[in-house]
Amino acid sequence: MSELLFFYLFSGLVLISATMVITVSNPVHSVLFLILGFVGSAAILLLLKVEFLSLMFVIIYVGAIAVLFLFVVMMLDIKLKKSGASLGYTALGAISGLFLFFQFFYFIEKISPFSSSFLLEELFSPYYFDWIDTIDKLTNMECLGQFLYTYYFFHFLIGGILLLVGMIGGIVLTLHVNYKSKNQLICKQLSRQLKNAIFLTTV
Repeated sequence: MSELLFFYLFSGLVLISATMVITVSNPVHSVLFLILGFVGSAAILLLLKVEFLSLMFVIIYVGAIAVLFLFVVMMLDIKLKKSGASLGYTALGAISGLFLFFQFFYFIEKISPFSSSFLLEELFSPYYFDWIDTIDKLTNMECLGQFLYTYYFFHFLIGGILLLVGMIGGIVLTLHVNYKSKNQLICKQLSRQLKNAIFLTTV
């Protein structure tokens, strides 16, 4: 019962965050609500015992893409303007959104083999539950780790080397060293001695 409560809680959080992403006028606040929506989606996947996808949501979407969006939006310095959209466009968007919303649930009800009555029957079912199979069963991350590091360890290492080469190549391409510029080298400045720093000249 607590898992169902958390599921409804995080689902509501995702819906509210997704709504705020497209309704707020400040782009920074929009990206922050997007991050909150990704975190809620990761929590839902964690409740469904899909740990790998949950961690990927947090690492890739929140840790990389959403943070990149946030930095780009903050560096662009977008000027906030009051939207002058007419009431007709707002009504048209609301009607289109409601149509897509009900259409989504209609197709889910038609395609999904699990109806609401089936879920209620399974929730209060008196059938025997196999605890041994549940305890001995490996999680998604354990299965993926054993399979990846046992049979495909060489491919995993090659992928890591390619990513390292790509990272170094990106740094080299963006590093423009101008040898004609008058800049100071810290290592040479710190290694200077008194006898080499003072010179006597005749005028």
